[in-house]
Amino acid sequence: MSSGESIAVVLGRVSTEDTDRVIETIEALDPVVSGERCEIVIADRLQDKLTDVIRRVYPHVRLIDCPPGMTLTEMRTLAYEASSAPIVAVTEDHCVPTPGWARTIKQAFDQGGPELVAVGGSVVNGVTDTGLDWATYLCEYSFFSPPVAQGDSAILPGMNVAYRRSALEGIPRELLTSGFWETTVHPLLLEKGGRFLSLNELVMLHKKRFSWRLFASQRFIYSRYFAGLRFGHAALPKRALASLASLALPPLLLMRAVKAAKAKGLGKEMLRASPYLLTLYCVWALGESVGALRGPGDALAMIE
Repeated sequence: MSSGESIAVVLGRVSTEDTDRVIETIEALDPVVSGERCEIVIADRLQDKLTDVIRRVYPHVRLIDCPPGMTLTEMRTLAYEASSAPIVAVTEDHCVPTPGWARTIKQAFDQGGPELVAVGGSVVNGVTDTGLDWATYLCEYSFFSPPVAQGDSAILPGMNVAYRRSALEGIPRELLTSGFWETTVHPLLLEKGGRFLSLNELVMLHKKRFSWRLFASQRFIYSRYFAGLRFGHAALPKRALASLASLALPPLLLMRAVKAAKAKGLGKEMLRASPYLLTLYCVWALGESVGALRGPGDALAMIE
């Protein structure tokens, strides 16, 4: 790491569609755009032609070769361990920080005091051409569409968040690798008395253009992972009951999404997305039903 880099940006390169979006991520972290010099570490399980492009055109980016079956959470942990800056920011290979993003993170930690351990922000849809584009965004990130909570908050988005390294160093490695940090690491940081800060001005663009097939399969896989993690060690009767109850999720999810979209001023966008959303929520429910009954299986390794 060159001197003067106070923020390490770590991510896993896993996207099999819209795979070159990561170039926009790298260019958005140029200090002229981001406002701070960033150490960039990418764990890469694709190792394709774009990997060679990154090595050639962006030599300041550190690439870590990973086997195809490695989970995204393991990859992020490797990238974090290979970095050294005092602030560790986590994003994804299809997310693009807006101008001043790194400067906003640095200022927040400078002003927040030692008890501030994590800073997060909002997530804006950066791909808006079709109803499916809006459906994939609203299905995942309607809660983090601006405005988000301003100030102290226990909920931060897992792909627009930065941590004080000293706080992460106290986390057992098995928690860093066993699941997504917003479910494994965040609760522990809060239990230890750490403070989280949510800022509307810290904006990340979500810019992955999914095909219907990929998003539906990913939604099923993630839902199975989530429910399997939650109920995997429960007795069979409890798992069976949770599996059955999951099938009632689609109307509840749709109502919640409509309410959130209206509150965020996204009513028209929700209308465009609605033909796709109900089906996606059925896929979501089926994934949770399978996960609750049969456990996560190898879902974590399949998430991109």
